Amino acid sequence: MKYTRLMICLLLAACAGKEGVQRGTAERDTEVKTAVKQDDTEAAAQAAALEKRAGLPKGILLADITNVLGAHLPARVDLFSYDDGITVALDAPQGLVEAEQPTGSYRAYVHVLEAEVPVMVEAKDVDIRENQVTDLEVNLLEGAGGIVSLRGFDSDGDLALDRVELAMGTDPNNAGSIPGRSERFYDTRVLNAATRWYCGEMQAYSSYGNGVEDVASLVKRAEKANLDFLAITDRNTLAAVDDPAYKSARLVCLPAMEWGTDPMGVALVYGPRTRPEPPGSVMAAQAECIRVQAQGGAWIIAHPAFPSKPWQWGLSFVNGVQIWFRDWREAPPLSLQQLGEKARERKDGHLIHSIAAAAAVVKHGDMSANGQSNLFYDYELVRGLMAGAIGGSGSGSPKVPLGCPLTYIHARELSVPGLLEGLRLGRTFVSRGPDGPKIYFGADVLSDGKTDVGIGGIVPLNTEVTFQVAVENALGMKLQVIENGRPIRTIPINGKNTGIQFKRVPTVEAAFRVRVIKPADPKDRGFGPLEVHAITSPIYARDITAELLWRNPNFDPDKSWVRIQSDEMVDIDLEIPENTTGAAPLQIPQI
Repeated sequence: MKYTRLMICLLLAACAGKEGVQRGTAERDTEVKTAVKQDDTEAAAQAAALEKRAGLPKGILLADITNVLGAHLPARVDLFSYDDGITVALDAPQGLVEAEQPTGSYRAYVHVLEAEVPVMVEAKDVDIRENQVTDLEVNLLEGAGGIVSLRGFDSDGDLALDRVELAMGTDPNNAGSIPGRSERFYDTRVLNAATRWYCGEMQAYSSYGNGVEDVASLVKRAEKANLDFLAITDRNTLAAVDDPAYKSARLVCLPAMEWGTDPMGVALVYGPRTRPEPPGSVMAAQAECIRVQAQGGAWIIAHPAFPSKPWQWGLSFVNGVQIWFRDWREAPPLSLQQLGEKARERKDGHLIHSIAAAAAVVKHGDMSANGQSNLFYDYELVRGLMAGAIGGSGSGSPKVPLGCPLTYIHARELSVPGLLEGLRLGRTFVSRGPDGPKIYFGADVLSDGKTDVGIGGIVPLNTEVTFQVAVENALGMKLQVIENGRPIRTIPINGKNTGIQFKRVPTVEAAFRVRVIKPADPKDRGFGPLEVHAITSPIYARDITAELLWRNPNFDPDKSWVRIQSDEMVDIDLEIPENTTGAAPLQIPQI
C-alpha cells in the first residue's frame, strides 16, 4: 500500500495513469445516488451542489479492499459528502480504486460483492485534502475462511454486517435500521381483524408521478370504489407515501413505489422501510430486492412483457409477477427485437432467458402483452420460482377505473403488515374487476374432505391430492386447470356457481393454477383470441422440507378461507396417460 501511495503521489504531478489500479472516471464521479424525487426545488439544489463541487480543489482517494489472507475483493465504495449531502459510487472490481474527488469530509461505506450482491463490510470517515492521497484500507476477517459466507454475519438480512451496524449505532436485528439510511415507519392500524380475502388496487399513479390527481383525490376515489387497499406506485419516489393525505379510515394505504427505467423494465416495491437506491447496476438492484424482503416488504416484477418497458433486470428471488395490467387484450405483444442484447443471450444456439423465450414464441396478434407476461411467469414457475400473481390498472386519472383488474389478497387481517404477508406468501388471485369472477382453489392432502392447502401453499410429492375449485359469477365462461403452464382440462361453466374437484399424484415439482376464460368478441379490438376474466396464483407440488413448511401455517379452513358456496361439486377425470402421473413440464423454446 505504501508503494502504491508513493507512485500515485508521483503520478499526481505527472497526470499519468497507473496499471492495475482502476481510476474513477468523470462519469462515475457524477453518478449521484441520492434518492430520486420529483420536487423541482430539491433537484435545483442538487444541481447547484454538483456545480459547486465541480469547482472545488481536488484530492485523491485510494481504496484498497482485501481479506485477512491478502486477497483483493471485488467491491464498491459509496462516498457520502458531509459538505453537500451527495453520494458518489466508486466501483472497484479488482479491490482497488483510485479516484479524484473534491476536498472535504466524507463517510465511506464499503461494500464487498458476494455472488454479485454488495454487502456492507465497513463504514469509515475520511478527509480528502487538496493534492494529497487519502488511504482507505479494509482488511476483512469475515468470510475469509470460506466456511461461512459474508451474509452469514448479517443477522437481519439487510446486507450490512452486524459488526458494522454495532459500530455505527444501528440495530443488527432490524432490517430497517441500516448505516447511512433513514428508517421509514408506516401506519400499522388494523382496519378489519378478520382473516379473509381482501381486494384492492396494486398500481396507481398520483401527481407526484405520471398521474394527474393529488393524493387526497386518489384516496377518495379508491374509497368510493369500495376497495380494501390502495397502492400509489409513482416512479422512483415515495413522495406520495410521505404525503399527509395518504391515509384513510376505510382502506389500507400500502406504502409502495414503482422502481426502474423504461429501457430495463420496472418493479413494484411494497413496504420498503428504507428508500431503495435509484436504478443503476443489476448488482445494486438485486441488493435492493433482497433488502426489501428482509424488511418484510415485497418486490414484484411489473408487466414484464409490455413492449415499452420489458423486464430485463434478470433478478432472482422476487416475490411476484404482475401478470395483468390494464385490459387483458389491450397491449400488443413484445417482439424479440425489442429486447437488449443481454436478454437475447443464447447458449448452444438457444435462448436462455424467460423473457426472450416468451417474446420469441409469440407472433403479432396471437397474444396480448398480458398473455405474454403469463407465459414469462409460467416459464419462471417451471424453473422453480415460487411467487404470486397480481394485477394493476395503472390508473393515473379518473378516466381509468381503479381495480380493473382487481387483485385479491388472502390476509390474516386488513392492515399493512397483514397484506404484505399475504402478498409475500403468494396468496393472491386476480379478477377483471369488482363484478368479475371469484375463485376458490384449495387442496385436500389428508383425504378427510377438508382444505389443507390454499393458494400459495404446497402439497407433497408422491401423495394423492384432491384439488377443489369453485367459481362464482362466471356463467357462460370456461374454467381451465393449468399444470406447469399447460392447460390439462377446460370445463364449461353452466351455472352461476360452479365447483369441480380432481385428483392428482404429482411425482415431480409442479405449479397448479386455475383461470376463467372466454373467447374474445371478434368485434372488440385487441390482441389474442381469449379474454381472461380471472386467474390464480399457484398451489405448488414440492418435496416438503422444513424450509418450505412455513408457507403452510395451520389454519381452520372454515375461518381462513371465504368459501364460495357451490350447488354441486363435480368430480372430473383429467384423463392422465397411464405412463405418467403429471403433465410434462413446460420447456423453454429452443430457437
